[in-house]
This record gives sequence, structure tokens and C-alpha cells, in this order.
Amino acid sequence: MSKSGQSQPPTPPRFTTGPLLDDFGQLFRRCHLRSQQAFARAFEGTGLSPLQVAILELVRLNAGISHGAIAEAMATAPSVVTTAMKPLRRDGLLLEEAAKDDGRRSGYRLSAEGNARFDQVRLFQIYVEELMLGPLSADERRTLKRLLQRLADSERL
Repeated sequence: MSKSGQSQPPTPPRFTTGPLLDDFGQLFRRCHLRSQQAFARAFEGTGLSPLQVAILELVRLNAGISHGAIAEAMATAPSVVTTAMKPLRRDGLLLEEAAKDDGRRSGYRLSAEGNARFDQVRLFQIYVEELMLGPLSADERRTLKRLLQRLADSERL
């Protein structure tokens, strides 16, 4: 609003983008960038990446989960999981142990410190979602999540 109390018209764009930026792929890319920026702001100084946070949560919910199962659940390559797990293991948040049913296999669980750290992380995750989804109502958030889940689960590719 201006000093006189009148609403100001929106600032016109500096350039024409055409239909490209309205393309779903571009919208997903821009939203992903926004989510990375929100994560970076919320998790600043923690040294954690989005994948590491997801790994901590997955292991917390599935103590003893194997490396391969983590990669499958994260929909990423095992080598990417290995890289993401190195600092978590180094810092003692994630522990590797032999599987109870098969000593040749190993699985992961959170240490006491890892569980405590995850409790803190959960608050940061809530903040990330608020940064990302602030413009949407609760109903819009539920609808968006439902539709994105449907797309993510689709096997049409």
C-alpha cells in the first residue's frame, strides 16, 4: 500500500518468458530450488543435507535396515547413500551392526546421540515445510501432497 492507502499495481515483469516457465518440468525445477533454499535456511549450521535427514528418519523408523533398502526407499543409487552416510557414521549418529539373522549382512540404527539429534531435526523439518508451503491453505497443502504422492508413485515412465 502507498502512503495514501491505495494498493499499488504489481510490478510488470522485466522480460517475457513465454510458455517455457509454465511447463510442469520447469515448475517442478523451480519448486525444487525453493525447497533447497528453504532447507538451507532452516538447517543452516547443522551440516546436514536433505538426504541425510531422510536417512536418519528412515533408520529411526526401521532399525536394522540394510544399505540397499535405504537406497531403494530414497529412490537413489547405493553409492549416493554411501556418500551421504559417511558423515553420519563418522559423527556417531548412525551405527552399523551385523544383522541378527545373518552375520554376513549388516544394518543400521541410530545411536543415542543420533536419536537426540533427530528430535532437534524434526523441528527444523516443520520450519522448512512452513517456509515452502506458507502461501497455501491447509486444504491446499493436503491436495498438493496427495497429488505429488500420486505422481511420485506412478510407474508410467
